[in-house]
Amino acid sequence: MKTVNFIFGIHNHQPVGNFDFVFEAAYRDSYLPFIEIVEEYPDIHISFHFSGCLLEWIEAHHPEYLDKIAALVARGNVEIISGGFFEPVLAVIPDVDKGGQIRMMNDFIRTRFHYEARGLWLTERVWEPSLAKPIAESGIRYITVDDYHFLSTGKQAKELTGHFITEEQGKTLSIFPISQKLRYAIPFQDPQITIDHLGQFATEDGNNVIVMADDGEKFGVWPGTREAVFDNNWLRKFFDILLQNKEWLKTLTFSEWYDAHPPKGRIYLPTASYFEMSEWSLPWEQGEKFSDLVHDFEKKKKIDEVRPFIKGGFWRNFLFKYDEGNWMQKKMQWLSDRLHTLSPDNFAPKEIAMLNEAREHLWRGMCNCAYWHGIFGGLYLPHLRHAIYSELLKCENLLNRIEKKSGFTAESTDFDADGMEEILITSGNIHAGFAPHRGAIMEEMSLFDKSFNLLNNIRRYRESYHRKVFLADQEENSNASGSIHDLVLSKEKGLEKYLKYDFHPRKNLVDHIIHPAVSLDQFRNGEYYEDSDFLAGKYDATIDEKKKSIAFSRDGWVNWQKFSIKKVVTFGKSSVNVAYHLTNTSERENVFRFGPEFNFALLGGDSPDRYYISGEKKLEPGALNSIGVEPGIQTLGVVNEWDKFKAEITTQIPADFWRFPIETVSLSEAGFERVYQSSVIVPWFNIRIQPEETIDIFIELKITNL
Repeated sequence: MKTVNFIFGIHNHQPVGNFDFVFEAAYRDSYLPFIEIVEEYPDIHISFHFSGCLLEWIEAHHPEYLDKIAALVARGNVEIISGGFFEPVLAVIPDVDKGGQIRMMNDFIRTRFHYEARGLWLTERVWEPSLAKPIAESGIRYITVDDYHFLSTGKQAKELTGHFITEEQGKTLSIFPISQKLRYAIPFQDPQITIDHLGQFATEDGNNVIVMADDGEKFGVWPGTREAVFDNNWLRKFFDILLQNKEWLKTLTFSEWYDAHPPKGRIYLPTASYFEMSEWSLPWEQGEKFSDLVHDFEKKKKIDEVRPFIKGGFWRNFLFKYDEGNWMQKKMQWLSDRLHTLSPDNFAPKEIAMLNEAREHLWRGMCNCAYWHGIFGGLYLPHLRHAIYSELLKCENLLNRIEKKSGFTAESTDFDADGMEEILITSGNIHAGFAPHRGAIMEEMSLFDKSFNLLNNIRRYRESYHRKVFLADQEENSNASGSIHDLVLSKEKGLEKYLKYDFHPRKNLVDHIIHPAVSLDQFRNGEYYEDSDFLAGKYDATIDEKKKSIAFSRDGWVNWQKFSIKKVVTFGKSSVNVAYHLTNTSERENVFRFGPEFNFALLGGDSPDRYYISGEKKLEPGALNSIGVEPGIQTLGVVNEWDKFKAEITTQIPADFWRFPIETVSLSEAGFERVYQSSVIVPWFNIRIQPEETIDIFIELKITNL
């Protein structure tokens, strides 16, 4: 009789910093009912991977669930797969952390489930050839990636019926291909479709195996799947039909197949992830073209034929697509370099304990979800970015204490790997980062005592999927039974009016020079022109450590007339003072409005515990997502009662303060949504300046604990 083998793999994950109720809902709707059904089928073999972030939460809230998993492992039909403990994209973290996180997961699995893991779940299936060596050196024998990786090498789908072996510098690693057809069929199509597909690979020798390994959240968390998978019994029907065909269809774990079958050949896979990532990682314009190309081939029913030869972007594209994600990733890398230069041999037990704590915070800060964006919120979700920065800042604060780094320090380094040097400042409770070559803007302003980056925001980028916003409807087109990749949903109507795009970063000390006639609406919507070259121009920088200051200076133009700006930034323990010196170096009078932009990313646009104040007065409306003009005042600030601090901007002379929110339109698994990112405050000064005249403007940004 002809037979075939089937490996069913499930990857369960929730990111560091996700809301507790999200963990609980996913547990209730997916993780628990799935395992309860698996318990009923001792003859169905399954491979499970749980991220460390999720395992820690379950251990704290539902430890009995992990006991269930351990019992299934002991029963013999369930395998546990390892991975980077806090679910990092291994390709973009240092090698020493790759090995450390994998070993941390191996130890957890050994201790909690009494199992020696030999397989690894590769986060987002992001593969780069260099990964084979550190993964193999961590004791891992095999991983699994999408069949797209294999097809890109020239392999044919009919050949992808086992594991293949690759190597890097002599270190070998086996790789299983995941069937994309089955990823899209399970659990969205009738179980018989999967059975029919598997039947095509049955042979007399029974030496073929087909793999389906994908997110566990598609079984209960994705829209409509709770009803389909559990209420309507899709999963039980699937298991039943597998057992009905068990004479010719065998279910196995990865390890069972690996132990019994040698590799089907040598393979060298190109840098890749799953096929959908090819579109998501492209800039919007190319992303639209890529999507159109794929849909065109789908209509012509040629997509399977041409997919191996279509290559869009790859994961690292996100690091140039989103400057904010790149800064976060480079901060993680910078901290890793600092941490791993410190040898425990040089410290007392107390410092060694701090070093270990710093390492765990660093590793938590490597959780992948907030570093990129596809059909899930990811980088666009402020609470996920905040969680990453919180962990990284806790790590940084511990390293400062271990290194006895206090007072004012300044470091010039190419921090974000753009070929130009940034300046990193630590002063008391503040860590700040400046980019002299990008308008001398402040890229980061973090508070150590709160583990809070005030500039944890993202600008309004144009995305390739934005053209679909016009098709989305809040109540219709739910298509709940289809794949999440095909849904066109919206959490609210009228989102198209929020499709505005920023042509500059939303950071601090972004120096705007505009025509006096530009309105607030024009400015916040980006529908105006900067009447100078200072916005993104290159400034010279001079650091004065005695004065705890940096002086930025630039000669440029305003209204096509020669002009000079010098801004001196002086640091206190919890304050930043900025002195602007505007000099007209032309031979004619110059008239314009000057306003340095400040951003405050406090995570809650309409939260009652976060609001605007002017002096002791709470503004009305005071919500951080409100819009307003406060003419002729000297102080405007924001309050964060939840984290117990306020940040106030005070000018030496009265100014007209504009305030408005930055709100992005992004995609998540539940559809298109509007997300509050930050609150912009700009004090405007009307400038009329004569030739050779200098006008001085003084501004203080002060942080006060409540």
